[in-house]
Amino acid sequence: MTSSGVMGIAIGTLLGYAFPAHYTLITIIATLLAILVGAFFGALVDYQTLLTGVSSGLMAGFMGPMIGVVADFSLVMFCTLLVYVIFGLLCFSVRS
Repeated sequence: MTSSGVMGIAIGTLLGYAFPAHYTLITIIATLLAILVGAFFGALVDYQTLLTGVSSGLMAGFMGPMIGVVADFSLVMFCTLLVYVIFGLLCFSVRS
């Protein structure tokens, strides 16, 4: 859930900030990418985790572009930093 949620919000925010006029296409792209990330990380564990990752990616993919259209540059930088921190924590937790 963490990977797909953070990735969906970050991708949606970044694309929504960069291209606010293409809101529908950005929502579709962010949702599909977040679902793929959730499915990938969920498939590493079991079927229930795969479904949880997909549903989390679906919700985050819809929320990210909404945030991105009203975002300023500091929020975009925060989302970018959040992606690196969360995936760093995921890599550390897998290693442990």
